This record gives sequence, structure tokens and C-alpha cells, in this order.
Amino acid sequence: MNLKSRLGYAVSIIGISLSGSAVADLYVYGHSSLNSSNSLNITTSSGDFFVPITDSGWWTSDFGHDASNKNYFAGHGSTATTGNHNNYFTFDLSGISGTITSASFNLFTYTVAGSSVDYQLFDVTSPLSEVHATGTNAAVYDDLMTGVSYGSFIYNSSDSNEFRSILLNADGISALNSAIGGEFGIGGTITGGIEGPSPPQIPEPETYAMWLAGLGLLGFLRYRRKNPNINSPVH
Repeated sequence: MNLKSRLGYAVSIIGISLSGSAVADLYVYGHSSLNSSNSLNITTSSGDFFVPITDSGWWTSDFGHDASNKNYFAGHGSTATTGNHNNYFTFDLSGISGTITSASFNLFTYTVAGSSVDYQLFDVTSPLSEVHATGTNAAVYDDLMTGVSYGSFIYNSSDSNEFRSILLNADGISALNSAIGGEFGIGGTITGGIEGPSPPQIPEPETYAMWLAGLGLLGFLRYRRKNPNINSPVH
């Protein structure tokens, strides 16, 4: 890439970063595999159990799902792939004993875009092998945002970079008891909220340096056009 192209690229990146906040977004986003404390905290008649996430990901209305991706993303955002996103989490309940009496979902969220973002948890009736699989599947996408509600949490920007606990309701507890000894899935979707700007993406320091150099070069070239008789530097 020549200097002119690189400078153009740098200026474009800065321009996108500065203008991106004007686009209205509504989502919650995180990365499950980087936060080992993302888990179900379950209390049974036999004791307390910590059940980590075994798999996670998201499905979109346009592009389906990539099994290699472990991020969770629910809602819509200008910096993400197009379409609405629903997400899922799965858990291994083979180590649970006794009758489950209460459970909460402990989840770290990196970014919340918007305010009063209503994040709802739903049952998953699709075969979990299909939920995990790469591809497009409208039935799975729809399943993650419909059915029996297990609980909800209202997110705001102050919940970014924080753990939050989502208490599972009676339907969620009943479903967990039915799944003891096997795999359990939860779907997630955004059902409401007030759209807001996505938090700005910060360019790398070298991009800023290139941008500033580009602005300086553009200023110099403008000066040269106004003063055509000025001599160029001798090399």
C-alpha cells in the first residue's frame, strides 16, 4: 500500500470512529470463554453447585451462526454483522444432585449499547446439536427469542464491564430439574429498550500518528497550491 493510500485509509478509519456514535444501537455483548466465572449458580437440596458455560454463541437473522465464535451478542449494532442477533448458552448438569430450589445466571458483559435494555432469557427446544452447529437455521434463530421465559435483566451503560446476576424464575427452575444429568440450553434476546450510540472504537496509536501526518501533508499540499513558486526540499 503506497503512502497516499495508507494516509487515505488512516483518515477514513478516524472518520468512521468519530462518526460511528451517530448510529443508534441496542445490544449487550460479551465473550464467554474469557470469563470463567460466567456460570449458573445452583442451590439444591444437596448443596450449592457452580456450573460453568460449556458453549455459547449467537445467531443472526441474516447470516446464521459460526460454531468457532464464542462471543455472545443480543440485539443490533452498527459495528456488528447486519440483522438482529439472538444468543445462547449451554451447560453440563451431569454433576448436579438433589432437587434444585434456586438458580441464578452470573454473566459478565463487556458492552451495553442503549439504555433500559431488556435482556430476556428463554427456553431452547431445538436440538442442541443444531444450536451448536455452523450454518443458517431460521428455526434455531427464532427459538432463541421465543417460548418460555426463564428470567430477564434490564441493562444500562453502567452495566458495561461488570458481572450481573440474573435470577431464574419458577419455569427456569423446573426446566433445570428436568435436565439434571444432561445438557441444558438457554436462549437470549433483546425485547425492548432505548437505542443509543455504540461506545466509540479507539484506533491504535499508530493510526492516530498516521492520521495526524496525513492532515499535515494535506495542509502542506494546500499551501503549495496557493504558493506554486516555493521550492521543494532537496533530497
